[in-house]
Amino acid sequence: MKQFMAVMVFAALVVSASGRDGLGISSWCGWRPGQVSKADCPELRSVPLVLGWNKLEPEPGHYEFDRHIGEPLRAAMEDDLFVTMMVWVRPGTPHWLFDEMGVPRVYTDRDVDPLGKKMSKENNLHPYYLNPAYQDRFFKLIDAFGAYVNGLPNELRERVVFIQSAEGSTGDGQPYKGKPIEAEYVISKPDWNDFRRETWMRYQKAFKGIPILVNSDANTAEENDWMFQNMDVIALKHGMFSHGYHVSDNVGRLEKFDAITKSAGKQGIPLLTRGEMDGEMHVYGWSTRNIPQALYWSGVFATHCRLDIWNIPHQALEDEANWPAYAFFNRYAGLTDPSSSPRAFCALRDGLDASDFERFPVSAFGGREGRKNDVDRYLKIAAAFEQYGARMDDPNKAVGHGMVNRKRMGYNDVGWGIMPGNYSRFLTQVAPGSGDVGLWSVDDSVYGRFARSFEQKSGKKQLRFRLDEHFSAEKVEVRVVYLDRGRGQWSLGIAGKSGTKRMQNADSGEWKTMTVSLPRKLLRNAELLLSHEGGDDTIFHMVEVEKYDR
Repeated sequence: MKQFMAVMVFAALVVSASGRDGLGISSWCGWRPGQVSKADCPELRSVPLVLGWNKLEPEPGHYEFDRHIGEPLRAAMEDDLFVTMMVWVRPGTPHWLFDEMGVPRVYTDRDVDPLGKKMSKENNLHPYYLNPAYQDRFFKLIDAFGAYVNGLPNELRERVVFIQSAEGSTGDGQPYKGKPIEAEYVISKPDWNDFRRETWMRYQKAFKGIPILVNSDANTAEENDWMFQNMDVIALKHGMFSHGYHVSDNVGRLEKFDAITKSAGKQGIPLLTRGEMDGEMHVYGWSTRNIPQALYWSGVFATHCRLDIWNIPHQALEDEANWPAYAFFNRYAGLTDPSSSPRAFCALRDGLDASDFERFPVSAFGGREGRKNDVDRYLKIAAAFEQYGARMDDPNKAVGHGMVNRKRMGYNDVGWGIMPGNYSRFLTQVAPGSGDVGLWSVDDSVYGRFARSFEQKSGKKQLRFRLDEHFSAEKVEVRVVYLDRGRGQWSLGIAGKSGTKRMQNADSGEWKTMTVSLPRKLLRNAELLLSHEGGDDTIFHMVEVEKYDR
């Protein structure tokens, strides 16, 4: 019965094999009518209502839901946009909680924000979340919020993709930004997660038929078990999948998400994920030197990690140079089942993972297994690939945790626990590196941050690919994005089959796309081959396969 209900709850989000309503590119952080629209960014699919508690409940028991929820929801519907919602309890804590209800004020030791700006003491004020008066008013807010949304007309309720449960500061999985100055307000992780689960249950009861999204960063096995036992849709925020590529330990994070995905699949429970890119793209050098390229590869990485919704600051949405990133993300948003997906891709790159002591042994590159902060090891690995464009502009940021990685002031091509190979979905390269070499910083186009290339001098002259065995269609269209540099000859074909298509590069210096249609049966249990046929080496960005039924 639960599986049937899960399908029914999520059915409103399913529109076709090409995607789901409201999934794809969304703005960030909050949205109000007139801020950004589909006219400003055609790839926009949804907008977030990030609601301050102090605005929703300016006085105890006096709610202004229609002003802050109903009006923008109606405006979004007029622009054919979907909406996500989250109530921030901090910032935006009502001052009457402190002044009239006696909730303790909690100040922390943090003195700068994520973008490095100095913060005042009052800008770093938090409520004490475990105070009984705080929890009483917070849960009453959730109940009233749910009653309002449940009472909306169907055409408005159906525009709501999810409600995010924000228990702590800005929706993070932790209570505070920084550590409380007064030790009595420190909250242990078990106590905090008890409160988080209680909040999730309250949201579950308050909202009917709308997924409740939670932040997965702080979850233990107990929280994950709770979700499977209580949620009809597993809806998760994955922040570290959305803040750009080359974030430390994302291999481990993705492995944990894979385990959740498999469990959800076995139980027939749908999954929904989101993550955001924030204003860091306009501050730190890894992005500012080429924002369209940084966003493009961040979007490809987020797609590899199977995010369904990617939040982007509205100023970046309006810049047409960034639209290739959004168009690509939207092509795959919500496509997690190879049997029904209309397309598959493999974006070509080489990831230099300093935690891989088999590929980069201590004898050649130094370091010690499990020791993350050996800068010299990272530099030696980058030096070994310098001829292919690898570099370390800000190595001290590479050895830090994910939040530190994101502050790098240049390109760091070596990381710890970063993805070691291509970014892909349903199409994988067989034995990457056996017939090609990885390249970095090929050019300034959106494609040029990473690539793979033939290297005939070392005998590397073939890239091999295999489709997911469940990806099926009568015919498929194969697209290869390549750099038309030099006079190389190359071919696209299927191992052991006739019908190879041969190409001759014209040395235009432009990225071009070669397309060929093939019967799907030829690719079943076979390898798709890119082969060097003569002349200069050719550089490749992506191979994409799309169902072709015309």
